Amino acid sequence: MPRPPSAKVLSSTRPALPVLGLALAALALSSCSPEDQPLIRVGNQKVTVRDFARAGRSAQGQYEGSPELAKATLVQDLERRALMLELAHRLGQGRSPALDNVGRENEQRALVQTLYARIASPVQRVSEAEARALYEARKTEAEVWLVYSPSYESARMAAARIHSGERFEQVARGYNPPGVLPPDGNMGMISPGALPEPLDSALRAQPTGAIGGPYPSREGWFVMQIAQRRAHEQGPYESLRPGMMDLMRQRKQRAAFNRAYLDMKADYDVQPGPGGAQLLFHVGNAVDPLKPSADQRRMPLGTYRGGVYTLEDALLDLQRSDASRPAFNLLPSIEIWIESQVMTRVAVLEARRRHLDEEPELVASLKAQRDQFLLDGVYQAAVANVPPPGPEQVRAVWERVKSRFSKLDTVRLAILELSDSALAGRVSMMRASEPSLAEAAKRVDPSLTVSEKMIVYPTREPDWQLLEAMFTSQQPGAWFGPERRAKGWRFIELLGKVTKQQAFEELPQGIQQNISSGAAELVRDTRFKQFTDSLAAAFHPVVYRERIAGLPWPVPPPLDVGR
Repeated sequence: MPRPPSAKVLSSTRPALPVLGLALAALALSSCSPEDQPLIRVGNQKVTVRDFARAGRSAQGQYEGSPELAKATLVQDLERRALMLELAHRLGQGRSPALDNVGRENEQRALVQTLYARIASPVQRVSEAEARALYEARKTEAEVWLVYSPSYESARMAAARIHSGERFEQVARGYNPPGVLPPDGNMGMISPGALPEPLDSALRAQPTGAIGGPYPSREGWFVMQIAQRRAHEQGPYESLRPGMMDLMRQRKQRAAFNRAYLDMKADYDVQPGPGGAQLLFHVGNAVDPLKPSADQRRMPLGTYRGGVYTLEDALLDLQRSDASRPAFNLLPSIEIWIESQVMTRVAVLEARRRHLDEEPELVASLKAQRDQFLLDGVYQAAVANVPPPGPEQVRAVWERVKSRFSKLDTVRLAILELSDSALAGRVSMMRASEPSLAEAAKRVDPSLTVSEKMIVYPTREPDWQLLEAMFTSQQPGAWFGPERRAKGWRFIELLGKVTKQQAFEELPQGIQQNISSGAAELVRDTRFKQFTDSLAAAFHPVVYRERIAGLPWPVPPPLDVGR
């Protein structure tokens, strides 16, 4: 279970058992091959040398101590992991519908991401001439107004309404989906390079005041008006060159993606289902939603070569926790959403056609995600109904960390106050060569007077209240300044300090709760260790110590890194 950020103060109280925060989420068990030697066997589960290397590279920063201790802790975690997976499979959880659903969602997401990374690689070559041409174009910016529609016909009608004299913003409010474009269509001042093609070319060339479009895009069609152009100040090319190169690289990547997307859409003959968007509009109506019949659930919202996207599919997609949702009060938003869902299915088909689902890294990643789902379930069951920590357990955690919680009792300070800024600057320059503020002042001018002051905390003086945190964190000998004051400048040196241990009851409520949470985590860790010990007694894991002893630590990078 994740801890709140404030729980970092308890990090040293954790036993040598990272539980789920260790490598469980990072491990990606590779597909078995004849040359993979097993290090651990638990029933049908096998941890190989390759698995050890994967885990070590991804999580070795979590394993502290000597190489042998760190390696032994990782092996212990891998053994517990194998024990938990063996239990999950013996209980039949590896064939559960919930796991199948998660597996399908993870696979779809991974295939789409992998495909898009291939068709629009972020590694795009940019020439010096391209970067400089973009820099020159960005010397002028334009005020851009846009109307969006997912269909050509409706975009053409929007353009006709504007040509007939209807105000641009009034037309835009009837078309632009929220979250996609401003309701009135006013995009503000935009420099070349910020819009996708063909809008970017229109931004540069379309006459001021003219109505352009409809312009096609991956998402639909745009009508554009350039209200004005003006000079855009920018720095010298040499200082902006990295940014221009990066912007051109992004533009090329986006263009490559858009071309591939449109080609894929055409290749798979993606078409909207007649009346499909209107049906989903009525089903998602917030006031009087339609309860679809069985026939309506089978109605196609979109079609593509190789499949049909039905209302039933849409209703299932809308139930997913990670699913985006359209604005159900706007038909264009629904049309965009339907196409995106259809194109997701098309991308999965295309990824399979390219055999991306057979690539070892993707297969290993998906298996790791399935295993993690099982591990989370086993862990939650193991620590369910663990009673909250008692006062003794909270006190035990407090004893381990209380040395970190001390507060100032007194501080002894050296103080130099100056009215002359030149003198203050000279004293400041002495910081590197003189160990104390008094010696620095004496070197600058023997007549300067450094006074001493004792502050007792808590204090009512606001000036010293503000510096309490600084004095708490700094060590004697540190000095600070020059600090601007009402009548000049001030230097302060911390000559000494006395701290006293805080009582648990004196801590802020949030820190007390944090320590109690740490105690609860220790209780869960104890229960989890007892649980995995009982699994080890039942399943009799086999650990090949001789092979493990010969493995290097830290784990070296793979041989093909950097190729």
